[in-house]
Amino acid sequence: MMKMPQTTRVPVVQPRWGWRAIIAHLPGVRFATPGFVVAHLRCCPSVPAFLFATLIATTTSAHDGHSHAPSPETQHEIVQLNTGPPRTTLVVQRDETQLERPAIASVFEPFRNKLAIRYDRDHLFVESNGMPDHSMMVGITAWQQQVPLPQKYTGNNAWSIPLHPVPAKKPMLTKDNFFRGALAANGIPIFNPIKNDGKTDTLKAGELDQWGGHCGRADDYHYHIAPVHLEKIVGVGNPLAVALDGYPIYGYNDPNGMPPTDLDHLNGHKGPDGKYHYHATTTFPYLNGGFYGEVVERDGQVDPQPRAQGVRPALRGLKGAKITGFEQPEQDSYIVRYEVYGEPRSVEYTVAKDGSATFQFVTPQGTETEHYTPRQRGSGEGRRDAEPPRGNEPSGQRRGGNGQSREGRRSGRGGRPDSMRPSAEANSRNAGGPRGPQPGDGPRQPWILVHADEIDLGHNNIISRDEIVGEATKAFAGYDTDNDGQLTQSELAVRGGSRSAMAGFLKGHAKEIDRDNDGIASKQEAISNAERMFQKIDTSGDGEIQPDELETSRRK
Repeated sequence: MMKMPQTTRVPVVQPRWGWRAIIAHLPGVRFATPGFVVAHLRCCPSVPAFLFATLIATTTSAHDGHSHAPSPETQHEIVQLNTGPPRTTLVVQRDETQLERPAIASVFEPFRNKLAIRYDRDHLFVESNGMPDHSMMVGITAWQQQVPLPQKYTGNNAWSIPLHPVPAKKPMLTKDNFFRGALAANGIPIFNPIKNDGKTDTLKAGELDQWGGHCGRADDYHYHIAPVHLEKIVGVGNPLAVALDGYPIYGYNDPNGMPPTDLDHLNGHKGPDGKYHYHATTTFPYLNGGFYGEVVERDGQVDPQPRAQGVRPALRGLKGAKITGFEQPEQDSYIVRYEVYGEPRSVEYTVAKDGSATFQFVTPQGTETEHYTPRQRGSGEGRRDAEPPRGNEPSGQRRGGNGQSREGRRSGRGGRPDSMRPSAEANSRNAGGPRGPQPGDGPRQPWILVHADEIDLGHNNIISRDEIVGEATKAFAGYDTDNDGQLTQSELAVRGGSRSAMAGFLKGHAKEIDRDNDGIASKQEAISNAERMFQKIDTSGDGEIQPDELETSRRK
C-alpha cells in the first residue's frame, strides 16, 4: 500500500470574518494573509487552529499610541468560528527535506557521461570502470607486463569522498602509510608516487606513461602523479582531482591564475578564499604528499575505499621492454604494442561481459593464447587456464609458440606442497641463517617463505596480513621495554621477551626498518616493513598469501 504524505487539517473560517478580517484584529499584526497562518502551522502542526488564534489574541501590543487588542465581542466571534464545524478544509503537505548537490561533485561534472555520482549527508560516491578516455601505457620502459582491464568501482565498491573534511591533529604522510591518495576528475585513482617497495619513485624509474599512469598487479590503471592534462577538460583554475580526505587538488596555479608560494610539506595551503587545498608540482611528491584532513587507516589504505579485482596473477618485470602503442579496435577489445630489445611484440586481449579475459601474446615466433576467469573478491581464488607468459625469456625459448593454448591450474587450498616447506638445512642455507651466507649458497630466499610455518598461526596453509602484522607487533613489544613505541640500540642489544623469528629479524634489520634514518626504529616502521614484505608476495592483493603465491616467490 502506498504511504500517503503526512498532512495537517486546518479549519478555515469563512462567514462574516474572512482570514484578513480575523487576523487584522490579532494583536501585533498590521496585515496578514492565509499564508501567515499556514506558515506557522507548518512549523507547529500539532497546535490546533483555535489555540493558535487564542494564544495570539491574548497577547497585547501597541504602536502609534493605541492598542490592537480585539474587543470582547470580536474574541467571542473568533472562538465560535474556530470551534464550530469546519466548512472548508485546507490540506498542507509536509515536504521531505531535499539534500542539496554537494559542491565537490562539480569536480567530476565534466565526465558525467563516464561516471555515476551519488551522495548522502556525509559522503560523495563516485562510480567508474577505471578506464580513461585517453590512450594508456605508451612510453613505459620499466614494465611489469600488466595491461589495463576495466574495474568494477560500483555499488559498495565505489570511491567515497567525505563531504565535510576536518583538519587532522596529526596529518599522515602517504609515503609511509598509504598507496592510494586521491581520485582524479575522470574517475581514475591516484596512487602514492612511491612504489610498494617503499623507496622507488615510479616517475624516475620509467614506470609511468605520458599521462603519469600505469597498471598495477590487478591490471588496474591508475596515476602516480597529478593528472595535469585534465585541465584541458575541466578548465584552468578548477580542481583536477580530490584527495581521499575531501580536499581538492588543483594544477600548478591557484584559481586566480597565480602559482602558490607557501605550500606546506603536504603540497597544500589555504588559498585566497581561506580554504585549504592541494597543488600539483613538477617535483616530489607531485600532488598531495599526505592527508591534511582526518582519514581512517586500515591495512595501509584509507578506509573505506574500493579494491581493484584482477583476473590473473601478477607478473614479473620484462627486461628490455618499451611500450610503443595502445589501441582499442572495438568495444572491450584492446591491444598493447611493445618491443623487447627492438623486437616488436603485442598483447591483444578481450574482456567478456562476465569479466573473463582472453589474452593473445604475439611475437615473431608465434602466438600464445591464455584465458582467465574472474577472481572472487577477497578469496584469492579463481581459475587460471594457462601459465603466465615467460616474457623475459629469449624469444626462441618461449613455450607454446604454435598458437595453442597452454593448460594449467593454480594449486588450491588443500595444503601447501612439500616443496614449499623448506628443510631446516635449506632455511639456514638460503636465508643466510646462523652460519651466514657461504660461497656456493643458493639465492637468498624471501623471509616469509623461509618462516612460513611459524607465521601460519592458523595452520591452514594460508598466511594472512593480520598474522604477519601480529608477529611484527608482538616482536616489537618484546624489545620495547619502556613502551614508548620506539626501539633504541640499547633496547635492541638486550634480548626481549619475544622469542621468534620476527624478533630476530627486527634486531638484525633495524637499520633497514628505520626508514627516516633517525637512529630509532618505531613501531609504525616495523609494521610497515612487515606489510611491505607481505605485499610483495600477495600478488593477488586479497590480503592472503596462498600456497602458489608463496612458491612463486621462491628465487631460483
